[in-house]
This record gives sequence, C-alpha cells and structure tokens, in this order.
Amino acid sequence: MSSLQLPTLTVLQLELHTPDVLLMRFNRPNSMNAMAPESYREWREVMQFVHTTPSLRALVITGNGRAYSAGQDLNSTGTFETREEELESIQTRNDLTRDLTRLIITCPIPIIAAVNGPAVGYACTTLALCDLVISVEKAIFRTPFAELAFCAEGCSSVTFPRILGPMVANDMILFGRTLSATEMHQRGFVARIVKPEALVETALGVATEMAGHSQRAIGVSRSLIRNKLAVEELVKANDAEMDELYKCMISDDAKEAVMKVFMRLQARAKKPRL
Repeated sequence: MSSLQLPTLTVLQLELHTPDVLLMRFNRPNSMNAMAPESYREWREVMQFVHTTPSLRALVITGNGRAYSAGQDLNSTGTFETREEELESIQTRNDLTRDLTRLIITCPIPIIAAVNGPAVGYACTTLALCDLVISVEKAIFRTPFAELAFCAEGCSSVTFPRILGPMVANDMILFGRTLSATEMHQRGFVARIVKPEALVETALGVATEMAGHSQRAIGVSRSLIRNKLAVEELVKANDAEMDELYKCMISDDAKEAVMKVFMRLQARAKKPRL
C-alpha cells in the first residue's frame, strides 16, 4: 500500500483502498451522519487533498451506519450573544459550502457515491455532481428546503431539472417530495441498485477497474462530458444559490422554520417506541 499521508479527520473516515482509489465515509452514525460544520470543513479538506494528489484516480463516498447522510445537523446551529456574531457564523458556513461545492464540481477524478441509506439535503443534491451513483434499494432521497425556508443548493437548481425533469425536480425542491432509490433509478439519477452487503464492494470494484484503464482516455471523456461551459454553468449556479441561501438563512422565516422542524424532531426522539 502507498505511503501517502492522508488528512487527519474526526467526523469523516478516509482510507486508501488501493494506492489510487480513495474511500471516504461520513462517520457520525449516531446522528445519521448529519452534517455538522466540521463535516463540511473535513469534506472540503478531503476534496482539497484530492485536487492536489495526482496519484489518485477515483474517490468513493459512502456513510457508516444506517444513513448516507441525514443532511444539515440542526443541533449544530449554535447560540450567539449578538446578531453580528450570528451573521458572521452564517456567512462562514455559506463560504465553506460554496468552496466545497466548487471543489466537487471541478474534481479532477471520478467520484462514485455508494448510497447506503437516506440521503437528505446537501448530501442528496451533491450526488448529482458525482460521476456515478450506486444505491441500496432502501435508500431515500429528499431535499426539504422549503420546509426549512431555504433555497436550492449543491447546484440542484440546474442538475435536478436536467436529470429528473422539471416537474419531478419541482416536486422535490419546492414541495419536498421524497423519492425512493427505485424512482431515482428509473429517472436516471441512480445508475445501479445493489444489495446492502455488496454496496461498498461494488463501488470500490468499479473504481478499481476504472483506475486500471487509460487515464488519458477517461480524462478526455470526462472533459467532453463536463466541458468548460458545463463546468462554468455549475460554478455560476453554485454562486447564485449560495448568495440566495445566505439571504434565506438570515431571515426570520428560516429561524422560525428551523425551530419548528427542530422541535418536531426532538418530540419524535422523546416519544417511546412500542
């Protein structure tokens, strides 16, 4: 195995499957891999590592436990003494997400997502930026933006209508519809559905096989599929979405909506199971 020095992470796991195939796992299983600020920071660190490590040929992303990722962790929004501190925190998170999305858009190697369970919010939208999505049948896909008084993110304003069709994209983004893996497969969002026990093995197998092929040919094909204009469109969409998301997040609507969802989740967690 390569002596490549991997980043030190706390809420993500990183390992080299082979010297040229990197495996990243969301690793907050007790929180359904919900995305805390540290999750975004470490994911950005992984993407920066990928961008600066030419020996890598593929990145596989999956989650530990029952979920791929349950989306933003509403427990990690924080408390602030002043409005200025709150706005600064929101801007910092917004800039971080903007940077991360740009790094995913411009990733120099194929990204393969192995969706092992629910994929919600940003974890769902960024799947459309991957080169291949493999899923288990039990996975669900959800973008509860309207419920949180947020807007589209992760370039979903462009990628979802293109992949799913305008009406289904509207159903997810505007109306919060949850789609199954089978529905996403029928729409071309998910490429393959496999058994849970075969998921990561399949994704790593695909990555390893691809890594053994001509990297020049794969690189040329990717650059034709992800041509300059397409990449520029996604970068612009990311910037536009994050500009609008900041406005949404600082609004009273968002405060009220997030609190309402948070209280509902807390009540559900306290409800005894029969």
